Amino acid sequence: MDVEIEVAGADDPRGELESLLQWLNREPEYRGRVEFAPAEIGEGELGALQEILLAAIAAGGLDALGQTIGTWLQVRRPEITVKLRADGTVREVSASGPAAKLVAEHLFGGDGPKRIGE
Repeated sequence: MDVEIEVAGADDPRGELESLLQWLNREPEYRGRVEFAPAEIGEGELGALQEILLAAIAAGGLDALGQTIGTWLQVRRPEITVKLRADGTVREVSASGPAAKLVAEHLFGGDGPKRIGE
């Protein structure tokens, strides 16, 4: 399953994506499975920045990915929103510091992923 990962709410979203990519590549289950998605170049543009990550994960691996991203959010200073898109659904984690772990556990913990508002 492919999961698109987007970061928002940061002064440097590209830098935060690079940080998240490095974080995920330290984890054996994601090493070599996460990369910047090919950027689409619009008409009249010379090039485009890649603003999302694409993760190839095993079916059922969205819970673990969400929890790993929640751990990464704990070490971030500003509040950052991370959106995960897979199988036609979008899930968001928006937090920083210790609160990030609680948010990620709520969204991705025990009973599996939940939509925002559940």
